[in-house]
Amino acid sequence: MELVQKTIGRCLKETAERYPDQTAIEYGDWTCTWSDLDAVTDYLAARFFDRYGIRTGTHVGIWSLNSPAFVQTCLALYKLGAVVVVLNAANSVDEMADQLIRSDMEVLFYGAGFRENVFDAMIPEIRARAAGVRHFLHIEERESGVWMTPDSFTEEEKKTLPLKEAGAILEDLPAESPACIIFTSGTTSRPKAVVLTHFGIVNVNLHVQKCMRWTHEDKAIVAVSMYHGFGLNTGLAGSVVVGMTMHVIPSFRTEAVWDAIDRYRCTVMLGVPSMYLALVRKEGSETRDGSSLNSGIVGGSVITTEEYLEISRRFPQMHLIPSFGMTEASTSGSFSDYDDPLRSGQVTGGTFYEDTMARIRDVGSGEVVGWNEAAAPFCAETAAAKAGGNGHNKAGELELMGFNLFKEYYGMPEATAETFTDDGWLKTGDIGYFNDYDEICLTGRKKELIIRSGENISPREIEKAILESGMTRKVKVVGVPSSFTQEEIAACLIIEDGQSCDAVRLLQFLKPKLSYFKMPKYIFAFRELPRTASGKVKLGELKEIAARCAQDEALLTKIIGAEKNFYYYRDLR
Repeated sequence: MELVQKTIGRCLKETAERYPDQTAIEYGDWTCTWSDLDAVTDYLAARFFDRYGIRTGTHVGIWSLNSPAFVQTCLALYKLGAVVVVLNAANSVDEMADQLIRSDMEVLFYGAGFRENVFDAMIPEIRARAAGVRHFLHIEERESGVWMTPDSFTEEEKKTLPLKEAGAILEDLPAESPACIIFTSGTTSRPKAVVLTHFGIVNVNLHVQKCMRWTHEDKAIVAVSMYHGFGLNTGLAGSVVVGMTMHVIPSFRTEAVWDAIDRYRCTVMLGVPSMYLALVRKEGSETRDGSSLNSGIVGGSVITTEEYLEISRRFPQMHLIPSFGMTEASTSGSFSDYDDPLRSGQVTGGTFYEDTMARIRDVGSGEVVGWNEAAAPFCAETAAAKAGGNGHNKAGELELMGFNLFKEYYGMPEATAETFTDDGWLKTGDIGYFNDYDEICLTGRKKELIIRSGENISPREIEKAILESGMTRKVKVVGVPSSFTQEEIAACLIIEDGQSCDAVRLLQFLKPKLSYFKMPKYIFAFRELPRTASGKVKLGELKEIAARCAQDEALLTKIIGAEKNFYYYRDLR
């Protein structure tokens, strides 16, 4: 596919010219057209330029739930060439102060709040600790549901605003300019500030459009948070690039999403596995009409083949497409086949865009042992290629090269350098291999690999086997230190109140499915696992908890297993 030199603001102008009267945003029963959205963001850009001194390169934060105001503010800032810094609505005062300082933010737009967070009550302390922020501004949320339109600006204001200056910025802004900063989830370390460009985001969405067969006649449910890459880049920017309507929901709620499908007849769904499963499993959802959905992307975390089939049975007309992506790759990088997502018999990350090269590096030897078709010419001199290998079914760390890679970790040059190989490939930290269909099959994270007696063990294989037992719906497997074997395996299961965990029966179930060295030595029952604000398991914290539990023998129950092995159980609920 030919790559284009366009900014997101330029794409908005073109979409408004192409589909002026089509609905751009739908928020409940409130709507606005692409023509109105283009006009509002022009006026806002001029206002931001005039009142707050926002210019190309100014770092401006948005701290809010999804709303029309979020969309309008973000697109106006994109038109000015400002760098939009999106901030998790669940952030604490400490996290906000840290991220505002580290991102060199000058202006912060903020909403009302999220759950127990009341932003107005938090702003004074944040302001005191982040002195570099010049303006703290409400994002103009309307409790009544009335949002900004071109009529929100007076005729006098339209005459006096520097529209020509703001418009000139949009015309001259290079596509390679930074568009946004997104903080990674930080499951094992401090979140990093990922800088993405207009060029990467726009061209990724042109590839997404091709893979997903979206058109301007589609209507996408945007319930994934816009302060994450999935919502910001695929939901918001993707709708702008394609010209499809975005049905905006503040944050994911099953009832609101079912309304979007049933009442508002949305055709496209964006979500992580837990969102789809919540829809399918919600009590009373069997009476809802899900026939409007034509396609859906499922990504962000692992989904089992069984879960995929469960969702597909509920929405048989929907092309549910598993995808692999990461913030550092402008959110998405690969998609499963549109007509046959399970062509290999299991869920995979699919094939990468034709412009994206991917290779597999053996974790132990450091040798390149696998690659996709696009990368084959660059791997011809490897030992694997010279030996006649085709790069399939050999596991290691996934590395990427292509147009969609991030610019840098802002303010962290050493971390940026460490993330790339000497020859410029992005080290993803994901462990996997290419199957015979050139699809990427991910088996775990490099940081999650458990090394037991010299064996590299992927937690996901063990987690999959435990889930098949039916004894839990959520499990995380981690390694804990051992003076004899380097690491031992601990399975951390969520067991709901009122239910019991039969550790003996679980071990009996696992024994024929796993090699002896993959059997979990420790089984820990949790009410819930420590998670980040975005819902990901805090791996570092969980490993610390598991390690302490493994060392405290007095509180462990010994389970005598086969082959002279001893296993241990502890209930932490």
